Amino acid sequence: MLNGLSGGNGWINQACFTTPAAYTFGNEARVDSTLTADGIANWDFAAFKHTNFGPGEKLGFEFRVEVFNLFNRVQFNPPGNTFSPGGPGAGGFGVIKGDMNNPRLVQFAGKFVF
Repeated sequence: MLNGLSGGNGWINQACFTTPAAYTFGNEARVDSTLTADGIANWDFAAFKHTNFGPGEKLGFEFRVEVFNLFNRVQFNPPGNTFSPGGPGAGGFGVIKGDMNNPRLVQFAGKFVF
């Protein structure tokens, strides 16, 4: 569900946009700062543990855990911005088609220091 509508078709009110009459310009600016996509909210997390051992504690081992997209939050692609005659949603205008980030990724690493 996106903005109360399924399928991602409710990001903008597509009915507000129409094709201008032939040989005329419309009244919408080429760049409209009020039409924006959702921001990026990606949380990454890392934890380290370094342990010294051996003669004189000159040897060491470091264990690391890294988590990318910690809260597994989906981030949608921006809505389509190509308007074509044929009604709302024609040509993908205002429609979100998929997501742009990876699911939660967990990475483990170990490093021996000598």
